[in-house]
Amino acid sequence: MRVGVAWWLFPDEDHNRDGGHRQYLRDPDKWRRFDPVLFDALKKINDGDKLDVLAIQKANLFQGARFAPDLIPCDLLPYTQRPLERKRWFSKVKDDLKGCDLVFLDPDNGIASDGLRLTLRRAGKSVTLEEIAELAENRATVVYHHQTHRKGGHRDEIPYQADRLRKYGLRVTCALRARPGSSRFFFILNGDAELQKRAKGIAERWKGEDKIAWHSCMKESVAQPD
Repeated sequence: MRVGVAWWLFPDEDHNRDGGHRQYLRDPDKWRRFDPVLFDALKKINDGDKLDVLAIQKANLFQGARFAPDLIPCDLLPYTQRPLERKRWFSKVKDDLKGCDLVFLDPDNGIASDGLRLTLRRAGKSVTLEEIAELAENRATVVYHHQTHRKGGHRDEIPYQADRLRKYGLRVTCALRARPGSSRFFFILNGDAELQKRAKGIAERWKGEDKIAWHSCMKESVAQPD
């Protein structure tokens, strides 16, 4: 499968610790065994002079992959122009990822809440349901989503977000939930049996380490317990 990555790049912020949780790279005895090639590449980037997601592209970790690296136009003034500029930016994202069989969307916060106004600067940290539907058309897609403070925790949020995706005509296959600190999900859309098998395999290999769990999101299924 040819992989496509939409970085969903938001401008750097100095007031928070986004991107700063890299302590695991100082503990190779514990973490390197899961993926030695990836671990070594990330450590080399981390030990370098400049931290940049473009370094991932240059490392050629995903052979033949395509990337959508452009910054989201969320600082534009007047702010009323932001939705139009976002449409232009998103059109470029779709062009960058043409021909990809599996696409990964990496927004800072994940799936946008209902009613999020695209004139807001913080809207650049989220992907809308409409954007997901366009990028996921006729191909497998993985969408990152940071767990919110929704009542009921992950047991409520996983089916809630899955239902929202289904209402846009998307086939939600399953989700991986990771808890390296705060909880985050990776929703897998249009996944075939092989992709589901690999997702389950990841959860099984990491079981008891970074608390990664697989959840079925098929409508007739019940989310798997942690």
